[in-house]
Amino acid sequence: MAPIHIEMIAVAPPYSAAQAKVTRFPVAADDGAKLHAFLTALLQIAGAGLNLEVLFQNEYFANGRDLIRPRLPEWQPQVGLGVWPNRPPPELWKTADLFRMARGESVPLMYQMTWITAGAKAASQALDLLLGRGMIVAILHAGPATELMADYKQTFLPAIQVPNLRILPFYVPLLDLQSLHQAQPGDLRRWLGKARFYLRESPQDNAILLIADTDLNVLFERSGARRDGAQSWLAF
Repeated sequence: MAPIHIEMIAVAPPYSAAQAKVTRFPVAADDGAKLHAFLTALLQIAGAGLNLEVLFQNEYFANGRDLIRPRLPEWQPQVGLGVWPNRPPPELWKTADLFRMARGESVPLMYQMTWITAGAKAASQALDLLLGRGMIVAILHAGPATELMADYKQTFLPAIQVPNLRILPFYVPLLDLQSLHQAQPGDLRRWLGKARFYLRESPQDNAILLIADTDLNVLFERSGARRDGAQSWLAF
């Protein structure tokens, strides 16, 4: 079986970033097992002494529908909003969007997120079940989850002008390769807030994005990956 290819992404210190490339989401069974094992080990090492928050992107709900629905009562989900910090703030559909949809384009009304709030066990269960399906955002942080989310609300809410979008219980950053390439010094610190480690499955990029406030190279090595050049790793 082919290894997982991980490529480093240049970002401003103290952060480091990388992408684990996939062919598609949901990831095929053999590749999915390797990816799951590597990312689980990585999160365990990166998360020592930290708290884990797990959310899924509602846009890709169909990828995990049968796994999610029976567990929703025990996961105590909350629905909030994902915000692309390098894009215009969320708005309701405009006439131009309706024409685009009439042509068959997919234009999300908003990027809804579901947050698993029932505690560490439920978050770990959701991560274990859904990782590899193109849905997950996982955040490692110190301190209470309420502080993490309050910080995100303070960061993202001022730019949102639509009243109906200003009353949601939480807001979290959505990042992709474009976000990282466009980020200026200081942007990641503002966008990630109190997050020490950020993982997002990015169907737009066919990749899992990994961002940490420490050296990912050290974490990759401790997670069993092998160097494949100065800016890339292989995980088996």
